[in-house]
Amino acid sequence: MRTTAAVAAVLAVTGAALTWAPAASATPAECVTQPLGTAGLYAEFIEKDSVRHADSEGAVAVGGDATLGEPGLSGFSVGSKLSDADLAKLPGGHSLVVGGTLKANGVVLVKGSGVAGKVVDNSRGGGFDVDGDKVATGPSPIDFGKEFTELRKRSTAWAGVQPNGEAAVDGRSLYLTGTDAKLNVFALSSADLEKAGEIYLKVPVGSSTLVNVIGTSYDMQAKPTSGVWISEGGAYVQDDYDQHTDGHKSIRSKLLWNFPQAETVKKNYAAWPGAILAPNAAVSMGGKGGYGPGHINGSVIAESLDTVPGAETHQMNFTGCLPEVTTPGPVVTPGTPKPTDTPAPKPSVTTPAPEGTPTAPEGTETPSASPSTPGAPGETPDGTPSGTAPAPAPSATPEGDLATTGSAIGPGVIGAAVAAVVVGGGFLAFAKRRRRTS
Repeated sequence: MRTTAAVAAVLAVTGAALTWAPAASATPAECVTQPLGTAGLYAEFIEKDSVRHADSEGAVAVGGDATLGEPGLSGFSVGSKLSDADLAKLPGGHSLVVGGTLKANGVVLVKGSGVAGKVVDNSRGGGFDVDGDKVATGPSPIDFGKEFTELRKRSTAWAGVQPNGEAAVDGRSLYLTGTDAKLNVFALSSADLEKAGEIYLKVPVGSSTLVNVIGTSYDMQAKPTSGVWISEGGAYVQDDYDQHTDGHKSIRSKLLWNFPQAETVKKNYAAWPGAILAPNAAVSMGGKGGYGPGHINGSVIAESLDTVPGAETHQMNFTGCLPEVTTPGPVVTPGTPKPTDTPAPKPSVTTPAPEGTPTAPEGTETPSASPSTPGAPGETPDGTPSGTAPAPAPSATPEGDLATTGSAIGPGVIGAAVAAVVVGGGFLAFAKRRRRTS
């Protein structure tokens, strides 16, 4: 079985300056809620440029230029899962903020409004640029330079917090186990994370999890890594969109992958739970060779973002609590994960898609696989001994309210409307009454 290349993730910002607890304190008495500040309000918070296809269920903020949707490939919808309360917290009430030029093809703001420095019709005559008069031209309500200066400080400071969780391996399976009811901290080298064919996380429900990944690059497709399993209720369940228990969702919503040194973070086809904080990195979701798309069940905060058609970000923003640090210490040097004492579940049925295997064209219906439920190491889900466990399968492409077409059609469009969507192998074209942005 081909395995490895793991998970990368993220977190970090508060709109106001944080006071931190000592870096050596793994379980500080106090912590900061909503530690990502402004960035924590968005499913995608990007300092420079972003090239996106498919959809984001949450809000999107891009400090540079944003290319959203592309003729022949996809459109792009924004904010389908935002609540009124979510919208009220966003600067200016905008679900889409672009500091530079918005190059738009089939962009639909399902909820909220938008603002961009400039809007360019990138549909090339094949449909529409932005659906409705929802994107105004004007200055950004977000100071991206200020936000990312603070994010980088916090990312580095969090990397100095001493780990209190245990990282262990069995073959190519990586186990992250924490027992603290408030905060569980892990430190891994990006090289060790890449070696993981499967990642298993076990922490108490209600606790926050900080995974510091140290290194200048991380590639989830390197081996590759087939997915992330979360333990809740006695069994490990592969994370895949919204079909989980409340306990599983709680652990995921409080999970931050911190990449303080990374310049590149590459994600493959597997679903990625939690927030990704990579303030110095070019993050990609899928890439050359046909791997991808794979969704992020959380948020991504990065210097830049580039995705293949079909890759989505889901509205599952970070709700955890991170330590205060008054005097940041040096970045913790990760140790090598130790071997486990008991055998880990071994995949036995299916294997991840080989590197270079083309994904189904966006818009093609993909059979939905149920999340795998390996038991604890050496056990089946019911706790009986077993030598094998269900195989980790590549993440299905769950849609929720977002279709693999790459764009949802926004409500309230006046006049005659005809929409035709073909994505991946074909093209996305929306013929509607178009209202150009001013």
